[in-house]
Amino acid sequence: MPERTVVIIGGGLAGLAAAVRLIRLGIRPVVLEKRPFLGGRAYSFTDSETGIEIDNGQHVFVGACEQFQEFIAEIGASDRVRMEDRLNIAVLRHGRLSRLRARRLPGILANLSALLGYQHVGIAGKCRILWGLLSIRLTRLKPNSLHDQVTFEDWLRDHWQNDETIRNFWDLIILPSLNDSISVVSAHTGILLFKIALLGSSSNPAIGVPLVGLSALWGDNARKYIELHGGEIRTETDIQSLETDGGRVTGVRGVDGGVISGEAVISAIPAAAMSSLLPGGSNGPDDFFTPAESLQSAPIVAIHIWYDRPVLFEDYIAVLDSPLQWVFNDTALKSRDADGGQHVVISLSGAWDRKDRSKQQLRDIFAAEMEREFPEARQATITRFTIVKMLEATFRVIPGSQRSRLPQRTPLPGFYLAGDWTDTGWPSTMESAVRSGNMAAECVAEDIDSAHANTASARGYLR
Repeated sequence: MPERTVVIIGGGLAGLAAAVRLIRLGIRPVVLEKRPFLGGRAYSFTDSETGIEIDNGQHVFVGACEQFQEFIAEIGASDRVRMEDRLNIAVLRHGRLSRLRARRLPGILANLSALLGYQHVGIAGKCRILWGLLSIRLTRLKPNSLHDQVTFEDWLRDHWQNDETIRNFWDLIILPSLNDSISVVSAHTGILLFKIALLGSSSNPAIGVPLVGLSALWGDNARKYIELHGGEIRTETDIQSLETDGGRVTGVRGVDGGVISGEAVISAIPAAAMSSLLPGGSNGPDDFFTPAESLQSAPIVAIHIWYDRPVLFEDYIAVLDSPLQWVFNDTALKSRDADGGQHVVISLSGAWDRKDRSKQQLRDIFAAEMEREFPEARQATITRFTIVKMLEATFRVIPGSQRSRLPQRTPLPGFYLAGDWTDTGWPSTMESAVRSGNMAAECVAEDIDSAHANTASARGYLR
């Protein structure tokens, strides 16, 4: 039997995960990436101003990201991430430090116990939060239900939440997880997030962080795995269109005119880029692909500051009532020798009001905020400063967005979809990207095996 080959457009996490899963299913992947490096929207690079390798943004995952962790293990990179054993988040508010720290209790009780010592919400507020979590636990989510037509904030206020609990608890988790304000994300996604994160195993909300640069973590390791197992990766390969034969997708055509053939094609690129490859484009409001065109994106801004001395004594910390949001001690997380200094990364989610600010404006704002929140920064000198803006970092999970997320199989034979924006049941996360790649690979393998079985059966009948 000829070697089965599948073409994957896009070398981000979704494409790499699809390739790894195809290999496990006995299918040879050919991954095509238009940039000179892998990783998609999660990569590291050498900053031209500082000469230092940095991540394009701070990426974290949680214990519930099971398929992402399986992918990391499969490519041999488990020793390059660190995972906490349970929820433990330092939270700073007006100079007062408290923690959401789970006790060593069985099951869901461990996560709920994190509220006991959390001082940024009063006793009445904690009762409200528990009532909200109970309501979430009892809520049954259905596709395209009313929960996708209202915002999570409106749903919370209808379930006894107030300004204190929303600002100091719910949005503390929603903003970095969904990259948008709690006032605009859908109730469906917010409810789903808390069902997974806090109302499951004690390990579900535990935070995991990369210990090396993102390109080294999954770009280099995935390339080694794929090539070692007979797959192929081609970078700096831009795709112009899909190739079809008799209405079936049989490969892709590059901008250089070359054709790369396969038994199927998986698109693992953003929805807008995917739509541009379709033969004839989408065909009106009733077309299968049209809903994906309505997906919107949200920005993230990462601010990198190098100090001549340590100013942050936590590995990471959330800051309430401050533009800082979340601050990460990159020097400690990456075990870097900083010659007595420290590299901190400020991660700004839903950064609508920061994305158009100049580098100097952002330096003025956030250097002052660091001094206001962290006294050690007042005596420290900034030795380097740079920013990374990701204007289309994630897709938005606003009300109505569920219908825009397409499944892996499409009506176009031989053409499949992957990407965190597809219908994975997860928001725009690394877990969603990996899940989408796995799901697409499973669909491809199932359909190829079925087609081969039908062909073999037909040949046997003809004989």
